[in-house]
Amino acid sequence: MRLDKFLAHNGFGSRKDCKKIIKDNLVLVNNEVEVNPGKIIDVKVDVINVDGFDINYKEQVYYMLNKPAGYICSHDDSLYPSALLLIEDLRTDLIMVGRLDVDTEGLLLITSDGKFSHQVSHGKKDILKQYYVELVKDFDLKYIKELEAGIMLGDDLLKPAKVEMLDEKSMLLSISQGKYHQVKRMMHYCDNEVLFLRREKIGNLSLDENLEVGEYKELSLKDLEAI
Repeated sequence: MRLDKFLAHNGFGSRKDCKKIIKDNLVLVNNEVEVNPGKIIDVKVDVINVDGFDINYKEQVYYMLNKPAGYICSHDDSLYPSALLLIEDLRTDLIMVGRLDVDTEGLLLITSDGKFSHQVSHGKKDILKQYYVELVKDFDLKYIKELEAGIMLGDDLLKPAKVEMLDEKSMLLSISQGKYHQVKRMMHYCDNEVLFLRREKIGNLSLDENLEVGEYKELSLKDLEAI
């Protein structure tokens, strides 16, 4: 791998930024200053040091973000800031696993692993995503059976959902799909409206209760297995 690409993958900015770091004599390869950005390195053998710190290459990264409202799940930040701006890792290959609406909070997975993202969002296994939903008015319990059987939204027959009422105006709603504004449209079908929405689980992985809104953490192997 090229040295500048290695640094970019490890959060040191764009390839242009990394070339400057190298030209400024801040990078050692096997304890020797390296000024050639195109230097080919073996990430499994060579020791890379930047400004006094050894850098271990991570081929793939996996993060859990407690997404705030007001951030969009897109690289296009022309209307709203992208949720990726909250990740200090400057890798250019980060992608969001599925989407949350701009006004929805909660569990968002961010990774560099496209295969993992596809398996979670579009894989053959139905991975349930659980949402905490607050409603404008009391929920009519007659709709629970319909939601759990699968309702029609436009031309789409939704897969069965799971509903757990918390009180008259709030519930935990679990769905395995991620259609456009799905939870809000499901509540409209039930003659209600979403007041607040937060995703709390993906599979068996729960949003870390110690993560403040806007904070993130790297996922462990145990976390990934829970998904």
